[in-house]
Amino acid sequence: MMSQSPFMWNGHAPRIIFLLTSGVIPVLVFFSKRRRTQNLDYFPTVGCSFGPSRCFSNFYVGASRFLVDAPGVLKEGYEKYGNRPFKVATMLRWTVVLTDPQHMVEIANAAEEDLSFREAMKDIMGVDDALKINVGSPDHDLLAELLRSHIARNATKICAEVQDELLVSLETVLGNESDDWTSIPALSTVSRIMVQTWQRFFVGYPLCRSSEWSSLVAKIHKDVAISSVIRRLVPSWTFPFFARMTSNLEANVDRATILLGTAVEACTSEVDEYATPNEQRFDFLARLVRRSTGEDSLLRNLTTRLLGFTIAVSSTPSNTLTHALYHLATNPEFAQVLRDEVDPIVQHDGWNIQSVAKMTKIDSFLKESARINGVSSLGFFRQATRDLSLSDGTFLPKGCTIAVSLPPFHRDSTAYEAPDEFRPFRFSDNPEHSITTITPQWLFFGYGRHACPGRFLLTYQLKVMFAYIVSAYDIRIGDEWTSRPPNFIFGEGIVPNLSAHISYRRRQPISNAH
Repeated sequence: MMSQSPFMWNGHAPRIIFLLTSGVIPVLVFFSKRRRTQNLDYFPTVGCSFGPSRCFSNFYVGASRFLVDAPGVLKEGYEKYGNRPFKVATMLRWTVVLTDPQHMVEIANAAEEDLSFREAMKDIMGVDDALKINVGSPDHDLLAELLRSHIARNATKICAEVQDELLVSLETVLGNESDDWTSIPALSTVSRIMVQTWQRFFVGYPLCRSSEWSSLVAKIHKDVAISSVIRRLVPSWTFPFFARMTSNLEANVDRATILLGTAVEACTSEVDEYATPNEQRFDFLARLVRRSTGEDSLLRNLTTRLLGFTIAVSSTPSNTLTHALYHLATNPEFAQVLRDEVDPIVQHDGWNIQSVAKMTKIDSFLKESARINGVSSLGFFRQATRDLSLSDGTFLPKGCTIAVSLPPFHRDSTAYEAPDEFRPFRFSDNPEHSITTITPQWLFFGYGRHACPGRFLLTYQLKVMFAYIVSAYDIRIGDEWTSRPPNFIFGEGIVPNLSAHISYRRRQPISNAH
């Protein structure tokens, strides 16, 4: 899965800022985790250099800098050490950063028993802990397995349902019939649409259209994001206290469990796992209920697992689309180029999986925006479950966390001409460079055994939504901005500007567009 960074603080900002600025919290974190610190002194340190890695001043200064300028720290490390590994301090721990393509391939294809993706992501995403999901359950990976199998067997039907919900959501949320400009908060609006769309996939109709359910999912998403931030800043033994202080997660999950219970009770029809796609009634929730066993079949646990997976898969498309909208809103001249592609395709073929596949300029725009911005500066997080060495002799002690720095791959001058420039149609003439095609120079969806299983559905959703907005609306950046709003950086997370607004109106004839 892709890294997620949905830091939507809103009214909780004052309490989070207090935690960020408190010097007491990092001290507690350091000393509470010191016993588990591996000796990584043989890896050069980037971001600070006041002594050995077990020195508190070195850790605290480095972690503080990484928190607010991770891209700068990683760039400094790459420029100084090239493809040699180095380490950086985060509020969680020291992390060994790799930039060598061979290392990336080795890590991506390593066995979970040697380099564990699951163990590394427990702390980084924080979803399992926040929602009290049992990661040791035999059904823990069931949702990802179901996602892969359902998309493979029901791709056309799934895309049609997702598209239907997406267009309904767009018209419900935007629905501007006037010629006047309307201003909206970009990220929160996109997130609202994405959440409702994914609920059609996970819980089905009519629950996905319930305003209370959608509101609860959005609140839980925010609560989990806040908990993930707090987890990075406090010792594990204080986490429950701070989590309760800053969110209403328990109460929101309680209410969501009641609402989902009604839908679960309605899942009474048997699902034939071996039916042909044309004979199947697609029902993800029914299949999940049927396949869950033991404690995972209990309603509360079913709810938390479903919500956790929803959060994991919906935050990245929200951020990715908002990044692209900021580029389009500050460069409205690109809209006509995109319309010249979308309009004739839709007029001839309508909205469907085949027609959307022909929109190569839409695909290129989204990929280039994701390449320039991304959702994380680091990927391929793994934790060594034993002492081991990579093929070139790089030694990784048991318990150490490693990650791959993504900018050296996505801004590689040997793979991309003028890699620091935003060129929206860079890939439009070569279908082999579509956004879903994974290569060693394009790691947005991962690589190897943990590549994102839902990337084709996710990309279809992104392309339909972006193409529909382009064809139906004029958009521009809010009056408070003269250039693209800067991204928000929190550690390795890269989030579209949290406060920026965009303005939109129904598409005007060209002669009246200005």
